[in-house]
Amino acid sequence: MRHLHHAGCGCLAALSRRKVLGLGLGAAAIAATVSATGPALALDEGYEAMLMKCIDPRFTTDTWKYMSSRGWQNKYSQFNIAGGPVAAVAPIFQEWRAAWESNLDISCQLHNVKRLIGMAHRDCGAAALAYGDRLKTDKAFETEKLSEALRAFRAQALKRQPQLIVELGIMDLNGNVEAVSA
Repeated sequence: MRHLHHAGCGCLAALSRRKVLGLGLGAAAIAATVSATGPALALDEGYEAMLMKCIDPRFTTDTWKYMSSRGWQNKYSQFNIAGGPVAAVAPIFQEWRAAWESNLDISCQLHNVKRLIGMAHRDCGAAALAYGDRLKTDKAFETEKLSEALRAFRAQALKRQPQLIVELGIMDLNGNVEAVSA
């Protein structure tokens, strides 16, 4: 049952007008202090990077560690989708491409993203769907297909956002990242 406050209910008797005004001023002072010192009103001067990665939870901590090791803690955005950069280029995931491309465009527009990090990973189920089960048993083939996908990802991103610096990597199961060059 909901309680309706009225003049005779007594639950607000302890609060005079002066006390209510004091509470309001105190709350405003706290809010002003938090706003002035906290990150909520920090100027958005852009992000250093945007990370495109897979949704696989085995790599969440390792990709965070990787980005933080680059000095980008709280200075990057990310887009996660099954397969990560593979999903942006593999024909099997064509339907997802528009969401990725729109997200990249708006991130560059709103946050002046300077670089794009495309991070694929080993033992990726989505990559196996795209390129076949041989990825699961042949590391050289897996490296070749992931590298091809990452290079196509770079080319696609640069067509949309030519000002970006695009870096590519394949994360191993232990968190180590192998850079993929042009």
